[in-house]
Amino acid sequence: MPTPLEYVYRSLERLRHIQRSARYYIPAVWIPPHRCGGIRLLHCPAEYYHAIVGDILRYSPRSDRSRSLGRDDLVYAMLIRHTTAWDHDLSGTISYTLGRDHWRQTGSFLKSIALLPYLRWLGVTTLLLLPPTEHGRARVKGTLGSPYAPRNHCALEETLAEPILDLDASIQFAAFVEACHRMNIHVIVELALRVAALDCHLIPEHPEWFYWVRLDDNDDGVLVPPTFSSEQLATIHQCIKRNEFHSLPEPALSYRERFVEPPQRVWQRSDGTFVGQTNDGFLCTVPNAFADFPPDDTQPLWTDITYFRLHTHPAYNYIAYNTVRYYSEELRGWENHSLWEYLASAATTFIRHAGCDGIMLDMGHAFPIELHQQILSSVRRVTDNTILIEECFDRTTQTARTLGYDAIVGDVWHHARTPSDLRQYALQTCGTDILPCFAAADTHNTPRIAQQGLSVALFAVSVCSHLHRTVPFITSGSEFGETEPINTGLDFSPEEAAQYPSDQLPLFSGRTLRWHTPDWRILNFVRMLYAKNAP
Repeated sequence: MPTPLEYVYRSLERLRHIQRSARYYIPAVWIPPHRCGGIRLLHCPAEYYHAIVGDILRYSPRSDRSRSLGRDDLVYAMLIRHTTAWDHDLSGTISYTLGRDHWRQTGSFLKSIALLPYLRWLGVTTLLLLPPTEHGRARVKGTLGSPYAPRNHCALEETLAEPILDLDASIQFAAFVEACHRMNIHVIVELALRVAALDCHLIPEHPEWFYWVRLDDNDDGVLVPPTFSSEQLATIHQCIKRNEFHSLPEPALSYRERFVEPPQRVWQRSDGTFVGQTNDGFLCTVPNAFADFPPDDTQPLWTDITYFRLHTHPAYNYIAYNTVRYYSEELRGWENHSLWEYLASAATTFIRHAGCDGIMLDMGHAFPIELHQQILSSVRRVTDNTILIEECFDRTTQTARTLGYDAIVGDVWHHARTPSDLRQYALQTCGTDILPCFAAADTHNTPRIAQQGLSVALFAVSVCSHLHRTVPFITSGSEFGETEPINTGLDFSPEEAAQYPSDQLPLFSGRTLRWHTPDWRILNFVRMLYAKNAP
């Protein structure tokens, strides 16, 4: 029986004889030997992909699945939809609408397969994929929507597949994983299991897994974070610092009274969101999420997602820091067990069905410790070799080690923009016995290191390749000097974040990397550091 990659090869074999007069442009650096800038015109894109897939098929499938990550590795983080997005027909836009020749403008699994020779040329050994799961279409952020708004936690986003291949997304993704393994590249998938899209199919099926608020005519269910007095904020921070979670300060009664128990009947509105009716006749809806901590966080509302309700205590049926992150002791014994079982099972999906090598839990540190353990135990039962990454920024924590993680994200990115700060950081961490973390000069949530200038970028990349107990890490595009951030979640001032509305951020909208104008000084330096990892 053919493998998934062989199915893709056969489909391309058919297409390359059919479509031979296309006008399909790609960045020249995608083409081996990856030494030219600019763009190239292809009249038969299937021929280009067919040749690369054929070359990859000559590699033997990898048999081992080591879970170790170390300084000899190079992790490359990519949002597939963005990393391989390109205006192939020069239409001037990047959207989910197919191009004139029926190929995707947004990134796809096939284009990511074609990028693998470049990644191995660079020295990449591990790919970290931002969530490839099906995302919501209700109240989307930007022009495309957020990959962190899962509509189905166990299904792939169909727009990551090339329809012209006539193969579903699961086969094309399996082909991508197979191609990575043939080229000795691990695949780690990030999963957003703490939240769901507002049009998630689970809402009508399991209304008890979600929070619900009264539906008022004047606000359409939009939820604004609760406010706390300065005295309450001080108490909250003191309690959390001392790990004291009994009788934590609650939001005002007026805020809590907006919430109701799960409705008995649920239906979907024309905008994709859901409405329910309680036993006493009140209309209600699933509310949007917001940054829960610190309680006075000023981040914009998360308009396209909602939090799962992890506990069923009737007095704690509201969203706040003490119900979705730092859980009040009063919630113990009120675990939403059916939901916990679903989340633990969902975490194993990409390991069991796609053969991925590991997972990273988005905001995993915000789960109750018992649920955290349940999720990781489920994953480990599939295979002991699964690589587990925690999105934890504190290198001194012992929790991740106790839970059995192999590495954490860490906070190198926070120090990388200032050479003196990074130098001091390197000296302080030298010799310490800590869990490996990502040596990242930037991440998809931070400013790009190239914004600080060439010398700072080169210094940061160099130091990151030698830090003690770290795993070298590159965010796609940073290896050749990309300056546009993917998101503005960390280390941005309000003024800096205001320069990048959601319709101009790649995390939410159709944008491309500067593939056609790479900074060869940075790219060649990165390759010099890591090409030893290339075949």
